[in-house]
Amino acid sequence: MPIISNSIQNNGGSSQGIRSQTRTYRSGNSTLHLREGQTLRGVISDIHGNDITLSMEDGSSFTGQLPDANQYSIGQKAAFLITGLENNTIYMKATTGAYLLNMEDTIAQALEEALLPRSPRNLDVVRSLLSNSQSISRENIMASIQLCAQYPEADVHSVITMKCLGLPMTNESVLQFENYQNQTHQLLYKMDALTDSIGDMLHAIGNQVPALAKETASALLDLALEGVTVPKMTEQANETAAVSAEENSEAPIPETGEEAANTTGNPVQDGSNGTAGAETSTPFLRVKNLINNLTESVGSKNTPEPENPTFSKEEVGAYLPEEERAAVHEQLRDLPFSEAAKKQLADGTLSVSRFLTEIKQMLPNLTDGQAGKLISSDAFRKLVKGQFLSNWTISPKQLKEPGALTETYEKMAKEWETLSHFSQTVLGKDVFSKLSSSASDMTENLNFMKTLNETFPYIQLPIKLQNQNAHADLYVMTRKEALKKNPDNLKVLLHLDMEHLGTLDIRIAKENTAVSLNFFVSEKDTLHLFERNVELLQDAINAQGYACTSELSLKEKEVDIVNDFLATNKAPIGDMKRYNFDLRA
Repeated sequence: MPIISNSIQNNGGSSQGIRSQTRTYRSGNSTLHLREGQTLRGVISDIHGNDITLSMEDGSSFTGQLPDANQYSIGQKAAFLITGLENNTIYMKATTGAYLLNMEDTIAQALEEALLPRSPRNLDVVRSLLSNSQSISRENIMASIQLCAQYPEADVHSVITMKCLGLPMTNESVLQFENYQNQTHQLLYKMDALTDSIGDMLHAIGNQVPALAKETASALLDLALEGVTVPKMTEQANETAAVSAEENSEAPIPETGEEAANTTGNPVQDGSNGTAGAETSTPFLRVKNLINNLTESVGSKNTPEPENPTFSKEEVGAYLPEEERAAVHEQLRDLPFSEAAKKQLADGTLSVSRFLTEIKQMLPNLTDGQAGKLISSDAFRKLVKGQFLSNWTISPKQLKEPGALTETYEKMAKEWETLSHFSQTVLGKDVFSKLSSSASDMTENLNFMKTLNETFPYIQLPIKLQNQNAHADLYVMTRKEALKKNPDNLKVLLHLDMEHLGTLDIRIAKENTAVSLNFFVSEKDTLHLFERNVELLQDAINAQGYACTSELSLKEKEVDIVNDFLATNKAPIGDMKRYNFDLRA
């Protein structure tokens, strides 16, 4: 169908050396009289292999064969010379006088030829079709407009891109896709907002309806502590502290040899209940073999040491300063809280899980006023938040354990689903909509990531480091088709947002046993730290049987990782075609 064109133009006669033939072709309701040596000008509306469709302003269009047709792009205006008319096939070649039209003119003319108004939304539809390398025939424009009408609140580009990627579309999945494209998808930061909502709920109940304090806190602590192994308490506080420290210690020295191979060598069966399913994906197993010590090395070796002794993120001292611990200790003075736990609370070495377990056990013996005052306190809310964040993050040490990632995502899915209905369960009605809304959004995010991972190998990694939590995205940049053909070749990107190191992108390429690492950092100080320490990582990877090389660079500009990743996976095999002003970059 017509898009934009000048009319068919004769070149005044046959081209030199070309025998003149004339043929008649039907195109819709139009009749084309074509002959060898004729030059045709129009806009390319479709490309399949060497078949290229040219649409013209008189309403006619035709498809001919052109060598290297993949060098052109849909929406590009060009001129072609007819070199042959044989067996109902039109043979063409490009002319040196080929010309290009800017995108906005092409978009406007596309709608005009399709007899559609140039409304802002219609213009966006055609613009998105072009950017996704889709046909801009009238039929496809109409179908795309109708599809976008089903999601009136959504961005047109998101809807059309999801269609191109073959992703299932619902109102929820379209919203989550937009979050990923806008890079507001990070689970770790949404976890922080969700746990703040939990704290707000506790504060409101403790102060406004203390009669519900015990019931609310008990149900919440059941959820926070489910499946958590609580360190055993003894009367010897120092002994207990040592046990706790051992359980919470990290292992910054990378494993090597057979021990490391046994850690990550076997596939893990996927769980259900909304997990991302990444551990059963072969690319992720290969990636884990390469980077299971990477973030740990970054966090433990390169993070500046604080001036004062630090606590692990499993201990109350990581959340409560000394004066706040003293205030809690005073508040618990006449309550049935064990003396051994009080001692560890005072010095900060008491585990958060033990503290919350002790609170849960003594709740039935408290008055409504005591319970309300306790759960609305800043200290209690901080520790509840810390426990939930611990449940939803995974340490580098745990990342090496078979099934640990699946288990973490299963716990996320279950707890977020419960929290989305928590206020209804406890109070009988949705009084605290912020909590329910935040938890529901997290559940949808997780479900969408699972859907996305079924098509493109990708997963978020909320990492629990010694002194901070860090957001990480793991992208497998190798297309699945290529990976099946050559499983020993793999390209991945690990994106990290670190508190002290800034943004860090690590591109990893593996070809058989050769591994190359390219580090792109945002801070000069971080670059110097890596220059002094990167050999430690290389040695660790080499010890596992690889030949590792690395390069370090300061990032010159921010990269749109999410959209680059999507473009990589939806791009046709072979060289990517480009519009004359990088329309498809």
